[in-house]
Amino acid sequence: MIAIILNGISKKKKFFYKKILPPLQQKFQVTVVETKYAGHATEIAAEWATKSVIGIIAAGGDGTLHQVLNGLLSQTAITNPPSLGVIPLGSGNDFATACGLTTGIDSLIGLLNRNSPQPTDVGKIICCSETGEQLTRYFINVCSAGMGPNTVQRMEQKPKWLSSDLRYIISIMETFFTHQPEPIEVSSAHWNWKGLARVFAIANGKSFGNKIYIAPKAEVDDGLFNTFLAGDIPLLKFLFYLQTIKGKKEVIDTQVTYSEGEWFELRSPQKLMLEAEGELVGYLPARIELLEKKINFFR
Repeated sequence: MIAIILNGISKKKKFFYKKILPPLQQKFQVTVVETKYAGHATEIAAEWATKSVIGIIAAGGDGTLHQVLNGLLSQTAITNPPSLGVIPLGSGNDFATACGLTTGIDSLIGLLNRNSPQPTDVGKIICCSETGEQLTRYFINVCSAGMGPNTVQRMEQKPKWLSSDLRYIISIMETFFTHQPEPIEVSSAHWNWKGLARVFAIANGKSFGNKIYIAPKAEVDDGLFNTFLAGDIPLLKFLFYLQTIKGKKEVIDTQVTYSEGEWFELRSPQKLMLEAEGELVGYLPARIELLEKKINFFR
C-alpha cells in the first residue's frame, strides 16, 4: 500500500489524476487523500504513520512535504516511521530538485519498485510559540530567519483568490523593498556571529524560495547543515547578489558568510519569526539540530 497525501488546492491536481495516478494504480495499491485545510496534511500523515504502508508520498510543493514530514515525526512512539517521498506539484519544489526528482512517472514507478529509500538527514527546530511556549518542528530542506518568514507572513495575508505564484511574487517584492535588516545572534560549535542580518538560512537542501541557491554545496545525507548569512548589505547590492545566488554560485563579500555545522542557536532582542519550507514555525530564541539519516526518502 502506498498512501499519497495530495495538496487539495494544487494547480496541478488535474495533471496528477490524469497522468500520474492511473499508471501508479496499475502497479501498486494506492490510496489518495486530499488536504482540505491548512495543516491537514500533518494530521493525515500522523494517522497513516501507524499503518503498514510501503511509503507515504507528499503530492504538492515544499510546504506539503514539510507538513507530511512533521506528521510522520510527531509519532514519537514510532522508532521507524514509514518511508517518505514527494511528487513535486508545487511552484518551487526546491527539495525535490535537490534530489533530482521530477513528475516523470517512469522515474517514480522505478523508485517505488526498487523500494530502496535512502537515509536522509532532517532538521529539528526547538523554538517558541507567539505566547512563549516551547515548540518542536522538523524540516527537510531549509529553515530561515529574516526575509524568508517576512515573505511567508505577507503571503498568508494576501487574498486566497490570488494564485500561490502571484501571492509569492507580490510578497517577495514587497519584502525586498520594505524589509530592514534585523538584529540576530548566531552560535554553533565553531562559529559565533552577532549583528544585523537580511537573511540567515540553515540548509539541508541546496535552495529555497524557488531556486534561490543559498547552499549550492549542500548534500541531504552528509550529516551537516550548510548555512547562509547575509548581513547589513545595501538593498541594491543584495539584489545584484541574488542573481549570483540563483546562478548556483557563492557570493564573495565580507557581509556574506557561509558556514557548516550540526547545530545552531539563534537569539534576538526582537521578536523574530522562523520559517521552514515556506511555513511559519515559531519565534526566536531557537535551537536547530541536525538529525542524521532520520528518515528514509525515495530519491
